Parts: sequence; structure tokens; C-alpha cells
Amino acid sequence: MIKKILTVLIFATLNVSAMDLFKAEYKVFKDGKEIGTSSIELTKDDPFYKITDRTNGTHGMASLLGFKRTEETLFTNSGIQFHPDFYKMKQKVAFNKRQSDYQVDNETQMVYGKHKGDDWQIKTPPSFLTPNLVSLKLFQDVCSGKTNNLNYKVLKRGEVVDYKFKITSKKDNIIEVDKIHSKPSRVTKTWLDSSQHCLPVRTYHKEGDDDALETKIKNVTFY
Repeated sequence: MIKKILTVLIFATLNVSAMDLFKAEYKVFKDGKEIGTSSIELTKDDPFYKITDRTNGTHGMASLLGFKRTEETLFTNSGIQFHPDFYKMKQKVAFNKRQSDYQVDNETQMVYGKHKGDDWQIKTPPSFLTPNLVSLKLFQDVCSGKTNNLNYKVLKRGEVVDYKFKITSKKDNIIEVDKIHSKPSRVTKTWLDSSQHCLPVRTYHKEGDDDALETKIKNVTFY
């Protein structure tokens, strides 16, 4: 369940073509029943931007287990691409805690990280995004009019993996974007409102016979 919630929430980041700062709040549903809340916030402390995702279980098992997850990325924006500097993920479910993080070292041209207590390091990839920064770039590209090659390199757990997306429909100001999964039984969709800075108005994720997970916008503030 935790992995699925994360997959859904990765789509809940706003696109702000001018890098407007914002805080967005969402409700999370499982099989139509509310199970949690989430927020995504973009702030800036020169020279870095920070994108932060927070999720809390508020109903049902998610609440009983005390589910909490935070992801944040520090990055700079050259106007052409994002340049990650630091990434951190912390998750707590009952007595189980998990943490993953990495730091880019520009002097050594290396990335140093830790996942589940194990250290790793790799040479800095020529171009990459973090797991929670990729959505900001995706929606920025979609809202700028890009329709093809929505593929991104993401540094995750010491490895560079491919995230691929496609636009599947457009109706009025709503654009549907699907993530391309290796398993056909896994479905992830998001609906963007191009009249509201490409804010996702709904997301949907389902795996096999498991209950569907959805997020719905509750409130958004631009600074």
C-alpha cells in the first residue's frame, strides 16, 4: 500500500512554468474512502529551490499504523533544466522506519548516498532528476506544449532508471498523462488542468486486483 501511495503522489506536483512558489494540499482515497492527506510545497532560499512532499495517514489502517512520509529535493534551475543538489526521503509505518538520501558533490563529480543503511556512490550522471522532482519537470514540459519524448532519467537508490510518460487525451483544458509501466497490470493516470498552471485535478493508480488509489486537490496557494 505504501509503495502505491508514493506512486500516486508523485503525480500530485504542480507545474509552474515561471517557477511560481506554491503550497498544494490533497486528499488521498483508497477504493473511494479517504485514508490520508498530502501536501506539496515549492519554496526558495537562494540559490536553491526546495520541493517537499508530505503524506500522512488520517483514516483507516493508514492512520492506525501512523503512516508518515516526507520527500524533499534541493535543486537549482538553469532555465533549461533542473540541477539536483540534495535528496532525502523519510518514511515511518508503525515501528518500521526507512530513510534514503543522497548529496551531489560538484568538486568530485560524484553523488554520495545511503539507502536502508547501505552507502553507495556513483559518478554524477550528465542529466538526472530525483524521484519527487521528476513530476515538476514532467508537468512543466507538458504545459509548455511538449507532447513527445516525455522520458526522464531519475537517480534512485544509487541507480539511474527511466521514467516514461505519454499524453493520452485532451479535452478542453484537461490533459490526461499516463505513466508507462513495465507491467500492463499497473495503471497510473493524472489529469492536468492547463487553465490552472497544469495543476493535477485528479490522479489514479491501480495494480492488478488491488483497490484503486486516488488523490484529489483540496487547496492550493501561490506565493
